[in-house]
Amino acid sequence: MKKIKRKKKPVSGKRPNFVVGFSGEDPPPGFLAAWYNQLYGGPLHIRFVEHHANSPFEVHHVDWYAVVAPGSPEEVEHWKAITGWEHGQIVQIMPHFVLGNVKQDVVLFVARLAKGLTILTEGTAYDVLAVRHFNPSDWSDRLLQSFFIEDHVQVLQEEHLLDGRQWIYTRGLSKFGLEEFETFLPRGLSGDSIADRLLALGDECVRQGKSPRVGEHLCLTPDWLDVHVVNHRTHASPQGQLNLREVQWDMGISKNRPFS
Repeated sequence: MKKIKRKKKPVSGKRPNFVVGFSGEDPPPGFLAAWYNQLYGGPLHIRFVEHHANSPFEVHHVDWYAVVAPGSPEEVEHWKAITGWEHGQIVQIMPHFVLGNVKQDVVLFVARLAKGLTILTEGTAYDVLAVRHFNPSDWSDRLLQSFFIEDHVQVLQEEHLLDGRQWIYTRGLSKFGLEEFETFLPRGLSGDSIADRLLALGDECVRQGKSPRVGEHLCLTPDWLDVHVVNHRTHASPQGQLNLREVQWDMGISKNRPFS
């Protein structure tokens, strides 16, 4: 009987926040620690989960934890198909949340590790949940000294196939255990200000640590927008299922307080 080989799963059993693709050898973990300590202060602690070549390792600083795992050949091919790159090696970076972790801090920590590994390997980082790529030069204007929502979440705009409206939605809030936001505009209108509002709304929800419920109103400062959550749905995308909450808003002074 032919033995069926099982594909190797990520160490955490979860989808990584970042995958870094590169050519050549893996950078020694000590190089990552030295880079991190120089930019962000240390110490960055490293502990190997297993003791063999290309084994995954845990990293932590203060009470922020993550796992860095080199990819198997099957995982390399998997991410090639998703990203379109030709890198022959990858490392996957998974956050590890423990009791008392502030999710913003851990997500920021993982982004810093992705930046360091991209620079050290001269490779490409793929933000899995925000669906965007970073080359070493792309990190130059993202210092990651503090938490800014736009470093971790992006707003995308597409034409909605069912009725031709513009579909504007976030990608990346799922890093924080939150659902993504979406809204719709008539075709031809600019979505630039809408993107800023969705980012501000996401920032508020990350701070609160929860998504608003359908039917809930909240006040979004400093514009005093009365935001109304009108729908909840799932959407199948090539990068995985999206859990979405549709929002609408009206300008003007709101009598509603921010949700709590």
